[in-house]
Amino acid sequence: MESAANTPLPETGDVSQRGLLRTVWDVSFRIVIRYIKNSYKDDPFRTFLEVCLVGFIIWYMTKQKYNIGTNEVVLTTKEIDELCEDWKPEPLVPELTEFERETLDKAVLIDGPNGIRVKLASGSGKQVLNFASYNFLGFINSPDIEKRAQEMLRKYGVGSCGPPGFYGTLDVHMELEKQLAAFVGHSSAILYSQAFTTTLSVIPCFSKRGDIIVADEGVAFSLQQAIALSRSKVYWYKHNDMADLERVLAEVNAQLAGRKSALPRKFIITEGLFQNTGDITPLDALVELKHKYKYRIILDESLSFGVMGKRGAGLTDHYNLDPHEVDLMIGALNNAIGASGGFCCADKDLVEHQRLSGLGYCFSASMPGILTVAAADALHSLENNPDDYLPAMRENSVHLRTLLRRIQGLQVEGSNESPVVHIRLTPETLVRMKRSGGAWTKTDIDRVLTELTDEAQKDGVLLTRSMFVDEHERLMPNSSIRICVSAAHTKKDIEKCAHAVKSAVSRVTSKKR
Repeated sequence: MESAANTPLPETGDVSQRGLLRTVWDVSFRIVIRYIKNSYKDDPFRTFLEVCLVGFIIWYMTKQKYNIGTNEVVLTTKEIDELCEDWKPEPLVPELTEFERETLDKAVLIDGPNGIRVKLASGSGKQVLNFASYNFLGFINSPDIEKRAQEMLRKYGVGSCGPPGFYGTLDVHMELEKQLAAFVGHSSAILYSQAFTTTLSVIPCFSKRGDIIVADEGVAFSLQQAIALSRSKVYWYKHNDMADLERVLAEVNAQLAGRKSALPRKFIITEGLFQNTGDITPLDALVELKHKYKYRIILDESLSFGVMGKRGAGLTDHYNLDPHEVDLMIGALNNAIGASGGFCCADKDLVEHQRLSGLGYCFSASMPGILTVAAADALHSLENNPDDYLPAMRENSVHLRTLLRRIQGLQVEGSNESPVVHIRLTPETLVRMKRSGGAWTKTDIDRVLTELTDEAQKDGVLLTRSMFVDEHERLMPNSSIRICVSAAHTKKDIEKCAHAVKSAVSRVTSKKR
């Protein structure tokens, strides 16, 4: 009796809770059974699939987890030292070839400021005529711009040290943007701190994956890189061949005709004045094809801005076209203008989009105030007095080409209106020159052209061989010597350059016969 009396009775709460759980379990079980009967009686494959899925989940949850610590190898101090001694890191850059080392050793250094006449940093300190700089209008030598730049240096310092969208925008930046838009005749303009990154920012900002780019195969390296960064589908047409361009545009439109999805954005990309050839793109024909096949034009005027047209406003000025026919006009301020940076002229909405999506604008420090003012002053001088610069530059270009074409064994390329002249030895001249081995390679030709520039330098003329990153060029340009003509060159300077080239060709070819 005592043991029965001492036995604790179950609490009422525990009994009710257990009964509730049992009831919930029974109801749930009946619901599952009823669901299975109703759902799977006519669909055995679904039952099999879900059983497999449940089995996989159970296997995955119960399998042994990988523990990185279980495979840890403990090394002694001696073993660590031996491994460190045997380790040889790979070079950050590939080893230079013999010719690349020769080129590096012969690199010309200038002692002092750049300009029409420069002093070499060699032991003799010889002064030579400079035909290797993109100083087309001679603004680098302007004493007025130099004086004003010194004044602005005291006001703005050497740089803003911040991106334009944060604290890098100065009053002179906004003034220059308005000045550029007004000079070109477009709605708006945006300023970038570097010319190279301007191209790399503008094209990927608008052309994305799935969009279409039709580009000239002769565009410069910066445009090639920008096109690659866009990840768009790219079609190439033959250099400056409008018939081939129309063929490509028609084929692309035919491919898109059957698509039911939204049409992609379509762009034609080319240069105004080609850096690698000195040719000028036929913009008037390009605009006609743009309207016919419904494309947008992105035009890189890095070399043609300040050079082409009655006012030097670029190719739209040269062909007397409405600047709005070019949807995105890219320009550089470090060539004809003699400052630094680049810009893009377009409709206001396109410009404002770049302020939020242009990587070179958002993440690069803005252009230093001193260079901004220098660009504005040079542009102001060109705008007010174009006849002081453009006629002299074009006369010098035509005169130099005329003299160079008289040199036997020399091939001259580029438009007569272009201040960029490319020269190379003709194939017949190369054949007559002695050479050990088989056929002429690109390195052999480059070595001969380097000898030509060295010989011309002895006569007091500084020239440069066109250089490329061979493995990254889509279509390797022909080896050449690039001559840049300036409005600041005199007639005697042009004649001296032609005479130096003629003497260099004569000495080099006769030495190798």
